[in-house]
Amino acid sequence: MPVRSGVAASVVALGLLAACSSSSSPAAKDVALTSCTPSASGGHPTASGQITNHSSKDSAYVIHVKFSDASGNGAGDGVAAVAKVAPGGTASWHADDVTSVKGSVSCKISSVTRTVSV
Repeated sequence: MPVRSGVAASVVALGLLAACSSSSSPAAKDVALTSCTPSASGGHPTASGQITNHSSKDSAYVIHVKFSDASGNGAGDGVAAVAKVAPGGTASWHADDVTSVKGSVSCKISSVTRTVSV
């Protein structure tokens, strides 16, 4: 029975994490993607954007970006973390792809997590 309890707890935890990082969550609505730039030398592309904190508390953000090559194939991932954005405040973010990509790239915000900043 302990294994079932552990599996059930893991499933619940994953469900809660998915709910926090859903692209339709309030946190996702705080984040805009403003630029998706390939590296001129075929290196690591960069995504950047702006956060506007619509919550009532100082908040920290983690933004997960997926990069795709010109053919639409997955080309890597990048993560941006911003430690503190005041209520109603704005902040810039950028995420570098972890792999090198040649040619044009596209970027999509995969998930956004917002937590109360301490």
